[in-house]
Amino acid sequence: TIAGARSEKGKIVLVIDCYHGVDLQALRARLIDGMDADLIVDATQCLLPPPVLEEKFERYIVPSDRTYGVYAVADVADYFDSRKTEDARAAIGNAQGLTVVYGVAASFIAEGDVLVFGSMTKEGVSRRLREGLANWGAANRELEYIQKEKRGNALDWHILNRHKRNLLKRMDLFMCFDKEEQPFLLDGEVFRSEVRALTKRPFKCVPLFLPAVWGGDWMQKVLGVCKDQPNVGWGITGFLEIQSLNLGFRDGIIAFPAQDLVSLFPTECLGNKIFYFWGYKCPLHVNFLDTWNGGNLSLQVHPTAAYAFEVFNSSYGHHESYYIFDATPQSGVYLGLKQGVRKEDFVEALKQAQETGVMDDTLYVNKVPVKKHDHVFIPGGTVHSSGAGGVVLEIDAFTFATFKLWDWGRVDLDGKPRPINIDHGQHCIQEKFQGEFVYDRLVGKQPETGRGYGWRKEDSSTINYEPMTVNRYWFHDRIYLETNDNIIILALVEGGEAVIESCDASFKPLTIHYAEAVFVPADAKKYLLRPTEGRAFEELCVLEIFYPM
Repeated sequence: TIAGARSEKGKIVLVIDCYHGVDLQALRARLIDGMDADLIVDATQCLLPPPVLEEKFERYIVPSDRTYGVYAVADVADYFDSRKTEDARAAIGNAQGLTVVYGVAASFIAEGDVLVFGSMTKEGVSRRLREGLANWGAANRELEYIQKEKRGNALDWHILNRHKRNLLKRMDLFMCFDKEEQPFLLDGEVFRSEVRALTKRPFKCVPLFLPAVWGGDWMQKVLGVCKDQPNVGWGITGFLEIQSLNLGFRDGIIAFPAQDLVSLFPTECLGNKIFYFWGYKCPLHVNFLDTWNGGNLSLQVHPTAAYAFEVFNSSYGHHESYYIFDATPQSGVYLGLKQGVRKEDFVEALKQAQETGVMDDTLYVNKVPVKKHDHVFIPGGTVHSSGAGGVVLEIDAFTFATFKLWDWGRVDLDGKPRPINIDHGQHCIQEKFQGEFVYDRLVGKQPETGRGYGWRKEDSSTINYEPMTVNRYWFHDRIYLETNDNIIILALVEGGEAVIESCDASFKPLTIHYAEAVFVPADAKKYLLRPTEGRAFEELCVLEIFYPM
């Protein structure tokens, strides 16, 4: 592509626009310096100085808050020095032969004749930040990871993801840098074609298993994952904004952010109504919380939509539910305030606990006994925690923030106290979510809503205004399902495995295993779920999770 354009025009501008996280020094040394270019422009040299960017974006970074920033109203142009950018553009215009422009948001400086997008997964970027990478345009290599992540979420990634959306649609070449010693180059049209094909069939994201101070060992023992870690707290199995997808080719496998699927083909993936209401965002996510032989999660609360809008410029609040995946006779979920507790008294007790290191939670918060396959709903503003000795499938309707109120007087895996967010949480706690309301409205009753030969269907949704539908199917024969122009998450919560098949043979069968999540995009349309061959009389159970529109 490059050689052909160069011989045709006599001059050519190659732009390598990289996502933040790509090792630009390695890119320069291993690839660009060997191109015999007549001019090389490093986009980093056109950025505003770090102190200027720090001051410019201070209201979004919120330096006084260790955990949360404010979603920025900005664009990649706001990072660049206008004079330096114009000088670079003039030099590019005057240059002959091959010009290479590279770096984060390099296509802002020049559109170029050939556009390469340098990609990294969210996991890859997070790893590099932990290893000492600074935020984009910052001089904060030594800053703790949690504050780098805060700035990334509120500012850098928030802006770059919007910038990337356009690149994915017009790039000539896609380059995967997750294995930076062996970057994988792919024709842009081939990448788009392969990604589009994913919207026609069920797919699995690459799971992530992460340790936590409260983490347990159920996933290590039952699923056999990450036995070299001290524990596994999170099992992230159905979260498009965090996980990656793999595409296999003759020359190898490339990983790319699963969110790219939504960026390129939003209606085909999410469905028309979800896209037009919520934009480039899958409204539902699932992940596992493992406290088996572990500890309690923090006592916490999620923001209401109103607080998220007004304080963080977020487009949504944070609602979730806990599906009890496994339990012991002692398992429980902390859920809502006790009957008669006043919010101001609870908040005062939380503040005192930060001074004394002691708090009697039994005076203020319900602990609801739970058993396997129970389901509780946690609207934004509900005080809650997953108790020790269980495994929870957390089903989120949007995710934004977790305000920790009390962390049982412990420190994190790095030896530092975890951030406590009473300053935010006190404004979100809903006093009405207490006592009888909790037991009557937030604990699912799971009535049967249909049955046929070899299957029965139950409504595992809970409160009547929750923003999610969770249908539970028990089956030992095939069941027929349809997306109805909605993205669906399937989670197998009982039984070894099942098979997802197309009703018209438009996609290959896909096996879903116990404790796996599978996305069924809107364009997959009609499909069936059945036991695998030889296991026809094993009773299986699957959750069908979607955002009702």
